[in-house]
Amino acid sequence: MLRANPTVRQTQAILARLEHAMRDRGATTVREPGGELTFRMPPPWKLARVGWLGLITRGTATLSAWGGGPWRVSYRLYFGALQAVTALITLGLAIFGWQWPRVALLSAVLALWIAGYAALHLLAARHFRALLSNLMVDVVERRAQPRTPPDAARAVSQQPE
Repeated sequence: MLRANPTVRQTQAILARLEHAMRDRGATTVREPGGELTFRMPPPWKLARVGWLGLITRGTATLSAWGGGPWRVSYRLYFGALQAVTALITLGLAIFGWQWPRVALLSAVLALWIAGYAALHLLAARHFRALLSNLMVDVVERRAQPRTPPDAARAVSQQPE
């Protein structure tokens, strides 16, 4: 959570850090008006070593204070490629298991979507949230620490021992 009244510099610093981090991972980014960052991950065959974030197809991150509450970075992640692969596996499973008992086929499809798609979706979202939290730490912690006037710091360092 950010301070209740962040400065423009603080909000822009967070978005700039996220933009830089996503570009380092091969994503193309676009800064939209109103403090929104849109990113698109590269296709799987062009992915650099991005780990679980490679499951994300595209996403948006916005700095906002919904309903007058505290400032937050809200984001939406889209998993189009993961959905397409899971749908193709479902189709293959349906063709391969057409002769199975219907309950067994339905159980296999449900297991694929719950244990496969949902688990990977949550895992990638968790890694994105961790990335975002790590990017915000410096900005948030810097504002949480009281500022020391430059004159006081210089006076302390110039005292004779």
